[in-house]
Amino acid sequence: MSGAIRGTRILTPDESIDTGTIVFDDEGRITYAGPATETPPSAEFTKASGLTIAPGFIDLHVHGGGGFSLATKDSSEIESYARWVISRGVTGFLATVFASDFDQAVAFVGAAGYVSDWQPEGGAAIHGINLEGPFVNPKRRGALPEAWVRAPSPAELAALSNASDRSIRLMTLAPELPGAQELQQSALEDWITVAVGHTDATYEEARRAFGAGASHVTHAFNGMRPFHHRDPGPVLAAIDSPHVTLEVIADGVHLHPGTVRAIVRAAGPDRVALVTDAVPPAGIAEGSFRLGDEEATVSGDRVLLPDGTIAGGTATMERIVRNVVEWGAGSLAEAVRMASTVPARVLGLSDSKGRIAPGFDADLVALDGDLNVAMTWVGGRLVFARAEHFN
Repeated sequence: MSGAIRGTRILTPDESIDTGTIVFDDEGRITYAGPATETPPSAEFTKASGLTIAPGFIDLHVHGGGGFSLATKDSSEIESYARWVISRGVTGFLATVFASDFDQAVAFVGAAGYVSDWQPEGGAAIHGINLEGPFVNPKRRGALPEAWVRAPSPAELAALSNASDRSIRLMTLAPELPGAQELQQSALEDWITVAVGHTDATYEEARRAFGAGASHVTHAFNGMRPFHHRDPGPVLAAIDSPHVTLEVIADGVHLHPGTVRAIVRAAGPDRVALVTDAVPPAGIAEGSFRLGDEEATVSGDRVLLPDGTIAGGTATMERIVRNVVEWGAGSLAEAVRMASTVPARVLGLSDSKGRIAPGFDADLVALDGDLNVAMTWVGGRLVFARAEHFN
């Protein structure tokens, strides 16, 4: 059945329409988005007065949340996460995978690959896999398990790709490692986007990788050579490479608000992808959980290994968006582009996701005045609504 949303502010995010209407067909594609108009008599409509409708968020780098892990041998756990995360305004995500060893990784990517490229009933779309490692610099592995880190190997990447049914969409690589250039070429030939991360690369080494086709940065400034005025490192190399997007974790733990503002000003909001790097306990409670072979502790906003290493985040995407706005790092329209439009482009989905316009999928999030999620639609279906917003 076709549907319509009426009496709402629409953030396309290219323009803002104060009182608008969105109409979508029975296949979940938008047919009209603009000033208030009559809706088709057969359309099932939703009133959204006082809310702002934006494109649904797409999280490129997330390990779990709501108690569900995305690094699992159980595909149903990934589906359960997909049904939970819609309450945070996320309509699509990459299951981000690392493991305690290579054999475990093969099982994890197999489970994630089994449910990739589809939308579980009542849940967010699973767009594929983000492989965080294993071809990274042990000096900058951060919370990645030591046994996961390996020398670049096209054969091992092929084994992981095959196990995933070719569902790996994004992969982190340290370009300074011996053999990294050959591995990068293999990944690109397999249509995997290469991200520079967990790296000790110099500015020059990172620029060479970007010049050879790497186009993304894994959680900027975290797990990499830091910026120094005489040794600027990979983040400045990315900023100086116009085709490169940078992941930013705007949770106040991974990056200082001033750093977030600086990255957005330097690169521009059309080259920043907001990500959560959230771990399974995100959005529920404090406590301890297993991260590879170690026990991580959630305390407030922090997730820490016993040695104090930051091990992922607890903030979910709607809070990340709210932080960007409250910190003055971007307007709401810019925050939405960074949380939706840019990630869609990274995934090669910019012709169907990340905007509210005719022909695009009706993947939508409704935000209240405090930028909390009130409702979420995936493919034109209302999959989440706070109690006060049920018709």
